[in-house]
Amino acid sequence: MRNLITIIALFISAISPGQKKYLAGKWTNGNRCFPQLEITLNSDSTFEYLSTEHPIFYRRESFSEKGKWIAFNDTVILNPHLLKKTFVQSEFKEEVEANDTSLFLTFNHVKRYYDSSGNLILSDTEQIKQLDFAFNELKRKRLTRVEPHISVRCLFAGYIPKEEIITNERTVAIKKTTEPLNKIFVGCYELQGTKEFQITNQRANHFTLTVYSNYYPGTQIRQMKMLLKKDKVLYTRQKDNGDFFKDNFWFPTNYKVKRMKGGSRGRCALYGQNVATSTASPYCVSIPS
Repeated sequence: MRNLITIIALFISAISPGQKKYLAGKWTNGNRCFPQLEITLNSDSTFEYLSTEHPIFYRRESFSEKGKWIAFNDTVILNPHLLKKTFVQSEFKEEVEANDTSLFLTFNHVKRYYDSSGNLILSDTEQIKQLDFAFNELKRKRLTRVEPHISVRCLFAGYIPKEEIITNERTVAIKKTTEPLNKIFVGCYELQGTKEFQITNQRANHFTLTVYSNYYPGTQIRQMKMLLKKDKVLYTRQKDNGDFFKDNFWFPTNYKVKRMKGGSRGRCALYGQNVATSTASPYCVSIPS
């Protein structure tokens, strides 16, 4: 299968050399109000991807990677020869604790780093930065938020649950409910959305959710597609149905970048400041729920 993908990629690349030359150059989001992104497409079929936000996990962390790219009609594909990997995994456990009045919830985020042979070389466990959870029904009024700091209420914060648990610990205790618990919904960036987990043991009163972020250094970008629009804009993130997100007002870098022409100065639509000297605070976000 790997050889087949490579052959197809080389074939497509070979039939579109003019398109490569035409698309060659730097593409950027061009402001400092959101995490910065710069993609360089070279005419020799190589690319360089630089960002202050990770393109897979959408977290504020420096990221850079080089590789190969091809163009086919209105689609640019980065590293088409690399097989896709599972970047996000989760594990849910139920336990019985000697306590009749409380429910215990543990939320772990584990970063796992692999070498080029697929061997695990480093593992780091930390607290999930911010999450919303609800038992049995996914309704706003049933949501509780767990985070280290109180949520910032601003225009871009979205819905913030009334119930917030502020803690730096990975385990929290809440009052035991009288209703039977059949499922728990958890939404956070580490999960890249909201997921439902079934509760099978009615005696269980300690639930542990572990989210794994898998890093494959040097080859994190795999078969990443970008859509070319009017020769000036690249939409850089696909939806599950294959369409592309085309609005980056509510979201950071991974949506829309423009061809750079003689620098990237401009004005921040959010704050009206010159981006060359802007010191505006980071954007406010809300957890998908």
